[in-house]
Amino acid sequence: MFSFIILHYKNIDETIECLTYLQKLDLKDAHIIIVDNNTLSVSEEKLIKRFTKDILKLDQNYGFAKANNKGIEYAKRKYNSKFYIVMNNDVYISDKDFLNIISKDYEKYKFAMLGPLITSPSGESVNPFPVIKNIETLNQEIKRCEKLISIYSNPFSYWLLKTWIKIKHFIKKPVRPVNGRKVLTKAPLHGCCLIFSNDYIDKYKYPFYNETFLFHEEEFLYQRVIKDNLISLYDPSLTVFHKEGSSIKKSNKKERLSKLFREKTRLKSLNLLLKNMQMGEDNDE
Repeated sequence: MFSFIILHYKNIDETIECLTYLQKLDLKDAHIIIVDNNTLSVSEEKLIKRFTKDILKLDQNYGFAKANNKGIEYAKRKYNSKFYIVMNNDVYISDKDFLNIISKDYEKYKFAMLGPLITSPSGESVNPFPVIKNIETLNQEIKRCEKLISIYSNPFSYWLLKTWIKIKHFIKKPVRPVNGRKVLTKAPLHGCCLIFSNDYIDKYKYPFYNETFLFHEEEFLYQRVIKDNLISLYDPSLTVFHKEGSSIKKSNKKERLSKLFREKTRLKSLNLLLKNMQMGEDNDE
């Protein structure tokens, strides 16, 4: 009835912790699939096999969307589940009623996709997710991304930015958004934990937009929700904790290069999103 699709990349400790939390649930009608983006060692694979035999080993790092699509395709072919729970490996579920809530929500709303209340170490909630909804805002974000790439490409510029951010945060504490506490049926949802119904999986060849590597998958999903009038349900009674990869401390150089890679990858996704939005506008004319 349920298939968990958990994306693994490098951090075995987080994957094991995620799997350990899942053992608190009643898993008699559930299957756990680990999608490995080509990083598991033999010893790490043995650790995972204590929890599940379903390990989909990919031949390269396909990123987020394409790897999850492959995991969902595997689960659909092998188990033909009613629900597909797609999770990052740093998402932890402790609510024993988690699967029951999913079933009840589907009976009531017949959702295409469902998102939980996601809390982070800061106490911040990320659902409903603030997606980019128009071309004007998207162009602003592209310019911002290009500016960050320029800054991160230069060590001195990066140092100046970090110093300015530290001073800014010391002077004024950043304001956290208010957690969403209402059930919504057309909600933009964060990609770290998404539940797809089999109705949705049967409808689309690729559950996630297959061309992105990382970032902004939420916008592509939300475009589909609006275009095809899907039920994208946010239910705050469904809860998970998202660790957000907060563990690994990097040197200044590695941190800068990591952020540079992030923004370059994000820029590619933003340009793909712009292309999609422009095509949508053309079709409306």
